[in-house]
Amino acid sequence: MLPILHVDMNAFYASCHQAVNPELRGKPVLVAGDPKKRNGIVLTASYEARKYGVKTAMPNWEARQLCPHGIFLKPDYDLYVRFSSKVMEILGRFTPLVEAFSIDEAWLDVTGCEGLFGDSVTIGKKIQQTIYQELALPCSVGISSNKLLAKMASDLKKPMGFTVLAPEDVPEVLWHLPVEELFGVGRQMAQKLQKMNINTIG
Repeated sequence: MLPILHVDMNAFYASCHQAVNPELRGKPVLVAGDPKKRNGIVLTASYEARKYGVKTAMPNWEARQLCPHGIFLKPDYDLYVRFSSKVMEILGRFTPLVEAFSIDEAWLDVTGCEGLFGDSVTIGKKIQQTIYQELALPCSVGISSNKLLAKMASDLKKPMGFTVLAPEDVPEVLWHLPVEELFGVGRQMAQKLQKMNINTIG
């Protein structure tokens, strides 16, 4: 069994607003720093807004050009913390070994939990379903043998993605991807690697 899961909430800030206000569901929601100012930036965009090319950290004025009918909202950090706590509580129902990585993602080690909840795939599906049913929040789940691969797996399919990445599948699945998509490789490191003619994860 591949025992490590990574749960990553999808467009978390925007999804929280959509969860508490059903009228926002299915609409392009952009959570932005001071939406009234043209010089603010997008903190999170719902997947409906991302279809128009809106991205995190994009200036508000540019986002408005791409998605003129987008719904701009001020961030509500108390709301996000409340939802994050509820998500972590759900994760804790399945294993005591939960490592929060940020407000909207965490790793789980489900070693020894098979007798209670089934194998890691079954547990991952139960977690995804429970979070959506109880909180109306989408998440992606990655399952593998270690934290790095589980994190990479959860990033492969969004929203509501579910990916099992066995170590023997890594060459086929990951090696062709750009080096900057490797977890832990930032912009500066990617540039250094590219100068060394290292352009892909493989």
